[in-house]
Amino acid sequence: MINSVLSKNIDNQLLINQLEGHLNQRKDYLLKELFLQKSFNQFNRHYQDFKEKYKDAKWSIKPHKNDQNESLLDIKIISTREINDQIYNLSTKQTVKVETYKNKIKGYEVIDEESILNSQKSPLIIKIISPNKVLAGEKYEMNLIIENPLDNSLTASGMIVLRNEDKKKISNDIFGIKPNQSGGLFKYIQAPLKPGSQTISAIITHPKGIYLITKKIKVGL
Repeated sequence: MINSVLSKNIDNQLLINQLEGHLNQRKDYLLKELFLQKSFNQFNRHYQDFKEKYKDAKWSIKPHKNDQNESLLDIKIISTREINDQIYNLSTKQTVKVETYKNKIKGYEVIDEESILNSQKSPLIIKIISPNKVLAGEKYEMNLIIENPLDNSLTASGMIVLRNEDKKKISNDIFGIKPNQSGGLFKYIQAPLKPGSQTISAIITHPKGIYLITKKIKVGL
């Protein structure tokens, strides 16, 4: 039994290494071999959309927990993107639960996620204070603190709970952006009454740059 579990963990580690390698080397034609068909279709829809926006992504995939048929992975992605002639840096951290069958990915779920998109030369340095997991119905804080002193230019900010992530775009109307002199963005948020997840998006703008964060928080019992 011990040898069987050890062998399975080695197989899972090999699968993780192959996934990281194929993503970094842009070997898209080999990615399909790592998934069962249904899970690949799910992955490929999101991956192709991501690749259209971020063409130079660098991936780091490390095991957080590695069981016989299920793994928790720590995934980090860095990239850049051009929007309206401006260059933005992307930094994403995810915890992903992966289920395997016969050395292939049978299914996966993003447990928590934090993505930051900011102007390449922005002077904004933001400290994020928020939980990764909350209880159903809990009221919790999501705080973004501007750490480095800025000049006298006003910042503006806004924060929303995303209910339909795929259709949201950055705009003043969606975020309800307002002038801000408090040194950051501070808000209490009500978690949904049912277990699952909640995604929060916030933006801080400054004449010299923009800082956008999207964070997925696990909601449990």
